[in-house]
Amino acid sequence: MDWQKLYSHRKRIEKTFGDLWNLPVATRYHKVVAGEGGTGTRLLEVGAGDRSFENKMAGYWGSVVYASCDIDPTYPHEFHHIDEVTGEYDLICAFEMIEHVTLDDAAHVIQRMYDLLKPGGAVILTTPNIYYPPAFMRDVTHMTPFCYDELGGLLSLTGFHVTSIHRLYHDSLIKKLIRRYLMYPLFRAIGIDFAKQIIVVARKPETV
Repeated sequence: MDWQKLYSHRKRIEKTFGDLWNLPVATRYHKVVAGEGGTGTRLLEVGAGDRSFENKMAGYWGSVVYASCDIDPTYPHEFHHIDEVTGEYDLICAFEMIEHVTLDDAAHVIQRMYDLLKPGGAVILTTPNIYYPPAFMRDVTHMTPFCYDELGGLLSLTGFHVTSIHRLYHDSLIKKLIRRYLMYPLFRAIGIDFAKQIIVVARKPETV
């Protein structure tokens, strides 16, 4: 990996989207995903777990052509390693997966996603927000913390155009009032955020 190029793309993302506090807040990851597809979308989920995401998106779109990839054999999947995946997809999603691998492996996974997408297709990734430390630190299987600009920079370096970055936060009304408004000035002063995850959307160019 060319570290200088990665740093350059990271700074480009920061310049485009501002710092963390400039990122808009979305309540649910699947609402963000819903805006990136429609009826008949060919969707690949990497790190799919119990495959429940298929039904969730069918609820939005009516129908979805879904395939899953996961190294865990607990549930049936079409693919068990990213290098086994075949086909061409409109949308590839990976939720809370990328932080479980090394930086080099993350770069490889993102390159494979790029190769598997149709021109104009989108990739959507979520990862713990490093400005909310418990989200990353509470899981011993987490390997690589990604700041929003680092993940966006890695996508950009691969050839993607990053179209949006949101912080993800959903809570009860009283907790929202406390964390987003009452305590927010203190959180910002000490560099701690209330949002537990970030979600990044990026597109493969129409012509490559």
